[in-house]
Amino acid sequence: MANVRIKDQQKAPGSPRAEVGEVDTRAPFQSVKAAVSLFGQVVSRGGKSSNANANSDSNSSASPKANANANANANANAVKKKLSPETNALDKETQLLLAQKELNKIKQQLGSAETTKARALSELDKAKRTLQDLNTKLKTVTDSKRSAIKDAEDVKNRAKKLEEVKSRETIEGNAWKRELDHERNEYTATVTELDAAKQELTKIRQDFDAAFEAKLAAFQQAAEAQRSANVNSDRVNELSKEVSAMQGSIEQLKLAALQAQQEQAKAVSEKEAHLRSYRSAKQEAEDKLLSLKNEVDPELAKELEAKLEETTSEIEIIQEEMKKAHACEMDSVRVVTMELNEATKMLQEVAYEESSLRSFVSSLRLELEDVKREQAELKDKEMEMEAITTKLTDQIQKTKDEAEAHRNAPPSPHEYDAHHSSTAEKLSSETESTRLEAEKMKESANQHKREGEDSRVAAEKAEKKLKIALEEAKDAREAEKRVLGELKFLSGGTQEEGTSSNSETGAAKIRLSEEEFESLRRKVEECEKLTEMKEAESINQVEALNVRKSEVDKKLEANLKAIEEIKTATDMALNKAEMAESAKSAVEGELRKRHQEEQMVLGESSVSFPVQF
Repeated sequence: MANVRIKDQQKAPGSPRAEVGEVDTRAPFQSVKAAVSLFGQVVSRGGKSSNANANSDSNSSASPKANANANANANANAVKKKLSPETNALDKETQLLLAQKELNKIKQQLGSAETTKARALSELDKAKRTLQDLNTKLKTVTDSKRSAIKDAEDVKNRAKKLEEVKSRETIEGNAWKRELDHERNEYTATVTELDAAKQELTKIRQDFDAAFEAKLAAFQQAAEAQRSANVNSDRVNELSKEVSAMQGSIEQLKLAALQAQQEQAKAVSEKEAHLRSYRSAKQEAEDKLLSLKNEVDPELAKELEAKLEETTSEIEIIQEEMKKAHACEMDSVRVVTMELNEATKMLQEVAYEESSLRSFVSSLRLELEDVKREQAELKDKEMEMEAITTKLTDQIQKTKDEAEAHRNAPPSPHEYDAHHSSTAEKLSSETESTRLEAEKMKESANQHKREGEDSRVAAEKAEKKLKIALEEAKDAREAEKRVLGELKFLSGGTQEEGTSSNSETGAAKIRLSEEEFESLRRKVEECEKLTEMKEAESINQVEALNVRKSEVDKKLEANLKAIEEIKTATDMALNKAEMAESAKSAVEGELRKRHQEEQMVLGESSVSFPVQF
């Protein structure tokens, strides 16, 4: 790296040239190792030179000699900037050394990968050989197993034959037992051999599995070694390309360094000329500064300072007023947002009450359908009661006719008593059933009347709730209008933002940006639309509820009329039942009289019979 040395030459005061910069054209370093060792010191030297420049700038106002030193340092920095291609060449050489080191490392890794590949191939061959040995052992074990199985089958067949022989020749028991024991011993020996063969087979299988796993591991190691070799070869090619590119760039940088040295001499001469011009300009500026200092009036400066203090105090007061106004504006905005939230909550409550009223009206509709159904059932029961009353009147008429016929032609006392007792029982049971049905009809009529009253009360309650909901909706709309008015009033402050700070009234107005004002205006319009839609829906629902209420009132009136008709019918049925009871009592009295008369006649006949005899 080229160093620039500046010499301070003390000359006569009349000479214009006081300092001269000389260029050191010696070699920056002797070898590449020295360049690598000096590579880390470049940044620290640059930092030290920048600090020296800063110190020289801070001390430039002290004396003209210090200014001259600062200019000389600036020239030295310019020369260093011109010599930057040499530093680039040094960087490229260091990068080349690092790349060569990395290339050597990659070559070492490639060699180690090839050795691991060779080891993996040798292990693979060993695994193949062990696999072949295990296959041969497996074949021998399977053959021995088959032979053992055949021997076991032969032993079983012999045992069966011996058992057959035993069944035939029971006399030769001892010899047969000896043969059987011998065969059993042979069978146990073959079984033990078979177990040993099975154990050997399991061991061989385990060895086979271990060899297979070792084979797989060797294959994986070989594949990894091949992959790493390919990667390292690619990396070697890339590094060789980079090395060739760096060598070309180093040659270009050397040429650029030569050009920079040539340009450096030109820059030094140009800077000397600029330095002379700067000195003359500095002298002129100092002369002007002295003349201006002589022209300045101290009283005028004091007045200007007093005015400056007054203006700063006024600015602080205005800033405090602006802060207070902003706080008031934020409070009013919070109040407006709270009122908007309350209005939305009231609208939601009104919608909830409307839904509850709808459900209540639907329940009333279901109750009216139930009342209609019960009314039809009561009409059917009324028709049945009328039919029963007609039957009772017919039966009473028949009993009267029969009683008259019996008066004219008295029958036998036993038949007369049985007939009249049966008719009396029928009449009593029928009158009792009619009376019970009449009471049931009266109770159902009272119940329907109570249900009608309950439905009317519920309809009145629903109407009251609707009125309350409408009033709450009106209140919410008024609150929303009030909030909108306040927002419009507050939005006026954005147009008078410049004049409000200087006004004597000091009225607090909100200062909003155009985007905030537009967003608030859109929110207000959306709230207005929502409230109008909600109000229209609530009005339609109220009208529908009024129509339904009128229909319910009409249906209630019809139900009340039907209840009155049912009540009159029940009264008529009760009257008929009372008439039937009175007729029954009259018939029973007539029957008692006839019975007494018959008993008297029978007593007289029984008294007169022995006399005639």
